[in-house]
Amino acid sequence: MERIQINPETNSPRVDFDPENGVLTFEGKSLMEDSESFYLPLVDWIIKYSENPHPGTVVDFKYDYFNTSSSKWLITITKQLKVLYNNDPTTVVNWYWPDDDILEYGEVIRDLVDMPINMIEVEEDPDEEI
Repeated sequence: MERIQINPETNSPRVDFDPENGVLTFEGKSLMEDSESFYLPLVDWIIKYSENPHPGTVVDFKYDYFNTSSSKWLITITKQLKVLYNNDPTTVVNWYWPDDDILEYGEVIRDLVDMPINMIEVEEDPDEEI
């Protein structure tokens, strides 16, 4: 399988799907109006990857913000990750949350797909400028 690497842009997140090491990462902001064109190829990749996954795949969601259009795709993605998890129960899904809104949405997704998702609080960097 080909590795997918997408650099972040103003309205889209960084994506790195590394099948050789079994690490899938989403990071940043997702504010696209047409999120389908961005996320559908990623869902298709996950479907194919789920057929022969790397043992112990780690999926990291590290969003700072996402809009409603993107949130619907996050549900679609996590439903497909449930298939991956069912094929390989050593799959780990981490949901990093910088604020309560993202935490709450992660909890909704976890309950909806009924699979373990680790909720990990992102600590603010005291040296970071505001």
